[in-house]
Amino acid sequence: MQQLVTQLKRWQSKERFNRFAWGFAKWASIVIVGVSLACFTDWLVDRYRDTPFGVRVAMTIGQIALYIAAAAALLFRLNVPKLDSLASKAEDAIPEFGHRLVTALQLNRPGAKTDGMSTQLIQVVTAEAETMAARHDLRKLADNSRLEYAAMLLIPVLIFVGGFVALRPTLSSILLRRQCLMDVDIPRSLSIENRTPKLWPSGDPVTLTFDISGRFKEDSTGLVDVYPDGQPSESYTLKFAEKTGEDTAKFIAELPPSSASFTFRARLDDGRTRKPGEVAFEPRPVVNEVLAWLRMPAYVDPEGKRRYERSQPQGEVTALPGCGLRVTSAFSKAVASAKIVFLKGGTGPEAGKPVGTSSNMTLDENRLGARIECEIPAIASSYRIDVLDDNGFANLNPPRRGISFGADDPPRVNLLTEVMKDPRDPGPIDDYEITGMPLVLGSQVQIGYAARSPLGLSRAFVMYRVGGDDAPWSPLPLAPTKADTAKVGKFLPELGCFENSGPFGSVEFYQTPSNNIDEEAPGLDGGGRLNFQTGALKKLSKDGNETKLEVGDRVEFYVAVYDRNPDPNRLPGKSESRIKAVVTIGQLEDWNRQRDQSRERLKQLEEKQRGVFKPGTN
Repeated sequence: MQQLVTQLKRWQSKERFNRFAWGFAKWASIVIVGVSLACFTDWLVDRYRDTPFGVRVAMTIGQIALYIAAAAALLFRLNVPKLDSLASKAEDAIPEFGHRLVTALQLNRPGAKTDGMSTQLIQVVTAEAETMAARHDLRKLADNSRLEYAAMLLIPVLIFVGGFVALRPTLSSILLRRQCLMDVDIPRSLSIENRTPKLWPSGDPVTLTFDISGRFKEDSTGLVDVYPDGQPSESYTLKFAEKTGEDTAKFIAELPPSSASFTFRARLDDGRTRKPGEVAFEPRPVVNEVLAWLRMPAYVDPEGKRRYERSQPQGEVTALPGCGLRVTSAFSKAVASAKIVFLKGGTGPEAGKPVGTSSNMTLDENRLGARIECEIPAIASSYRIDVLDDNGFANLNPPRRGISFGADDPPRVNLLTEVMKDPRDPGPIDDYEITGMPLVLGSQVQIGYAARSPLGLSRAFVMYRVGGDDAPWSPLPLAPTKADTAKVGKFLPELGCFENSGPFGSVEFYQTPSNNIDEEAPGLDGGGRLNFQTGALKKLSKDGNETKLEVGDRVEFYVAVYDRNPDPNRLPGKSESRIKAVVTIGQLEDWNRQRDQSRERLKQLEEKQRGVFKPGTN
């Protein structure tokens, strides 16, 4: 009986193996297909964006739950036939057995109900069953169709998946590792790295820049999806810009001006940016105010201690050679640096280009303003203020301020109207006018003058000559006058003397003092009144010898005044010249009578003209 049971159990084991193999094939197919679908889903989503980690976790947990449930279901259905059922199938398959196998099993089983049955008969049936079973291999009766089904199901799946793994082992390994929630990136034929600065100036167009490496074509185009804050998303073309290596290039996407922050992602072929890029905006700095002061040359101050300044309205500069410039400016925001840039003038190709190098301005403590003291280049026609903020953003279209150079003229010198007036005498100057009065031989002539220079007055001369236009000029230095105005009174520029000078007081060269020595240089204005003595004047005779003046000679003179420019070749300012004819006393008296008559006629004519306009006259 033991041999019969052993054969049936071997058959039962083979049936168990076949059924397990079929179940395992179905479970393995479910696992392989499930993992493949999860990997493909991860790969497909990753092509457009990072697969959310939550989705990856959900897929992994879902797969584990699915595979456990499938295994449980298959194990639950793994019902192996019992020995009685196998014995019955053997009797059906081998008629020789009759009913001996089932009978032998049932009657020899512990606890079998054999009451009333012949023990010898049971032993005979059992012996026959064992003898017959010994002649047959019952395992051959096992149903092997399940092995065939398992092979038909599992082999194609393994071939397909195994072929992909063989072709793309790296990708397969990475996809499987990602299913285990490992932090690895899926490789693509293209790698896209964002190189766009995060911060941009408000209102500027934005160029998104990407480094591309891998297999790309220069005519390839991609897309950049832009997601502005609080606005609908937009897409822009990603296009080739330049090659940066054998298999690397720069691609760009150009966006219109904007001030709204946004995020973006780029796609080209199967490549994409791994993380979203960000762009935020910051206002550019603006120069709100420019104030300028012209700094006069140091020699304008006789003491050499100060650089006097002149305010330049709205920063527009009218300069003189050798002048400097002080500029202050105010900005819309704190800046990192500020520079003053001088620009060339003209209309040629160099027009508007910087002169030399720019000069750094000194920032205020709060960096909202800056200042500088500098010299003005001789070829500059304008200047501007360039600033950079902490982000490196420059001010756009920096405001320009013009620079014009005034004529570098010498002092302006004028001869005063000839008068013979005591400053204390009442009445207008015209009543004392003696313009054109000739010169009596051996007498003096009163020369009054006024001068002005923005560079300050330094020294003065009376230049004179006797004779014609070919006669040489001779200089007469004028001594600087120091005066105590408490004693001599204030200076009267229209007379060239002081209030208490009297009719013949001489003031050779007086420089008007400054009302505020810290703000204005002294001696910008000046003048004087000289009693020019002619008694010692000589002239050259025809034979070249010096002789005394004679009646009929001409004495010509003018006043020359120098400014404080130390240039040794500096020219003086000159007044107009006057010519005095040398006459006798009788001729002078005749001139006075004619002048008095002329004045009387003028007075009468004036009275008649006034009468024309009186009421009631025709």
